[in-house]
Amino acid sequence: MNYLAHLLLSPPDTAYQVGNLLPDLVHLPEQERFTGRYREGIEMHRRIDAFTDAHPVTRRSRERLWPTYRRFSGIIIDIVYDHCLIRRWDAYHADPVPDFLASVRNGLPALQGDLPEKTYKHIHSITQWAGDYATLDGVSAAMARVGSRLRRPVDFSGLRSELERHHQGFLEDFDHFFPELLAMTGNASMEKPTCLTALAST
Repeated sequence: MNYLAHLLLSPPDTAYQVGNLLPDLVHLPEQERFTGRYREGIEMHRRIDAFTDAHPVTRRSRERLWPTYRRFSGIIIDIVYDHCLIRRWDAYHADPVPDFLASVRNGLPALQGDLPEKTYKHIHSITQWAGDYATLDGVSAAMARVGSRLRRPVDFSGLRSELERHHQGFLEDFDHFFPELLAMTGNASMEKPTCLTALAST
């Protein structure tokens, strides 16, 4: 799962939410210095990633991109699932995505002294652009940036058409997987099956 899902799968506590992002942003030795609610968020992040990586449905999603993008299918599906989460957002949270991200951003200044400056700026930035995954163009643009930063740049210009071709399949995979992830994290009460039933046809 990517940034937006990790934030959603946290209680409304900014230190916990930040902790749930840290394993993707700082190296393991640096993670170990965080305690309290940060530590709880870090541990939840690890549980989420382990559950997600081992789940047969997320494997099926990754296989939809084989063989062309097999090497990068994991990171692509992480971002695609944030896209799917935005498409299904009303089933899981009462506030619109921009308002939810703004609430996280508003809590960050109180934590600035606890975080490396680069990490703080990165998290602040995430709360500004994570909503861009609402569109497949946004997903494609994110992967284009990833490809351009690699030691050997990778051309993802053909990814958009692949995402479109499998879009319905990704949504169906997500609708199967995400309620199970919610249950694993103890957030099953967030589920609204009637909403999901209606959304599944879109």
